[in-house]
Amino acid sequence: MNSDDDLKELLLRLRALAPAGFAAAFHIDFITPRYLFQTYAWSWKSYYSTNGLVLKDPAVKWGFRNDGVATWSELVALDTEGVFAAAAEHGLNHWAVVATSRSKLKSIGAFSRETEAFSSAETEEIRGLFECMDELTRRGIDIDPEFDQMLTALSVNLTHHDPRA
Repeated sequence: MNSDDDLKELLLRLRALAPAGFAAAFHIDFITPRYLFQTYAWSWKSYYSTNGLVLKDPAVKWGFRNDGVATWSELVALDTEGVFAAAAEHGLNHWAVVATSRSKLKSIGAFSRETEAFSSAETEEIRGLFECMDELTRRGIDIDPEFDQMLTALSVNLTHHDPRA
């Protein structure tokens, strides 16, 4: 398999585990990720962006301070701005959050479901897949300029594409 196929397989597996959507930010420098993949519904992406929730988001707060995996039920105390309630209004009720610094820069992902909490085995599977993506996306930075271009284009398309347009 090549890097493109590996990436596609990882994205499909993460999407299957988090059917309500996910945001995966890789190689964050200050607060800007090199690559950002979002599969949430446009209504949530728009609400989140319009209301400037990134710096209020408990998943982001936790992710910058930690490496590992957590569920949103473990992060309730960090939700001082009502992000969880807003997410629930958009059908995003159960979460797994993953953060790693393995590639020297922070990478953070939040994965959601509408109807059921993630089991501990599923959160560990998400963590493993996310860490594989962290490693794979580093190839775009360090090794393969064409892969970097593809990652950047995919990041823009998944994050900014408005299906209503």
